[in-house]
Amino acid sequence: MLVDPVGIKISNRETADIVDVFNTSPQEVRRLHWHDSERWAPNFDAMSDDELIVHHRNWESLCLYAWQPYMYNPQLPRWLRRIDVPTLVVWGASDGIVTPTYGRAYADLIPGARFELIERAGHSPEIEQAETFVERVVAFLEK
Repeated sequence: MLVDPVGIKISNRETADIVDVFNTSPQEVRRLHWHDSERWAPNFDAMSDDELIVHHRNWESLCLYAWQPYMYNPQLPRWLRRIDVPTLVVWGASDGIVTPTYGRAYADLIPGARFELIERAGHSPEIEQAETFVERVVAFLEK
């Protein structure tokens, strides 16, 4: 199961498939990430020092691993085509970081993959629509 994954390039080299989170204002990234950012986005002012350290270490790791080329691996499409197990690709319908069109293209690279769109969810559907997310996962696993 993959949830709003990145890693492929679907358009030409001049067209961004994924919002440049390093070169976009934090407020805009927050807005694009969530369907309802007021309810779900983290409140950094309310975080403990330890929580902030974890957040920033995660951000630092994202920079390290996803900077160049930006959020994709040119070799990934050929590896995705080799997947031979049932695969569910779940996407938030309101994802402004990586659009559902990108998600469908991702799923199309995996033989037999099922693509599921979750309404009223952004880049983290497992958080914003946890109940629907679990229902989709359980239905997939029961088949």
